[in-house]
Amino acid sequence: MNVDKEWPTRKYHRIAGKNYSHNGAYFLTICTKDRHELFGEINGDEMVLSEIGKIVQAHLCDIEQVYTSVVMDSFVIMPNHVHMLLHLINNETNPSVSRVIQQWKGAISKQAKAPLWQEKFHDRVVDTADEYRTIQQYIRENPMRWEDDVLRPLAESA
Repeated sequence: MNVDKEWPTRKYHRIAGKNYSHNGAYFLTICTKDRHELFGEINGDEMVLSEIGKIVQAHLCDIEQVYTSVVMDSFVIMPNHVHMLLHLINNETNPSVSRVIQQWKGAISKQAKAPLWQEKFHDRVVDTADEYRTIQQYIRENPMRWEDDVLRPLAESA
């Protein structure tokens, strides 16, 4: 056995020194465990929500009530993931992005009575107005691109 083997280093995507509870816009992607398609299906260019998908949507709409310093700009629920663009607007009372997502995922799993989520989530700090508009468009058009979505599970082989 080679004890000198180098193990791959896990990529840490967070910005070093960035406080994820400071004011700003954040683009988030949260996936289901093992990318199971739990939230519904794409019919044409539109997402048709399952019962669990409707729970996800209801809790997305509740984020602003739970955290008054968080504004949900836009979101899309896909069969196996969710994209959202949110703002933290009050440095004095902002929760961290991780806290918002942890609470949100927990509330959904509790109501669905099942663990639904991948452990981590992907976040991106949105720095410019052009980037912001591009992300808004990406969220709006995501169902139309489902066939080519990198988060879509591969079709089973025949």
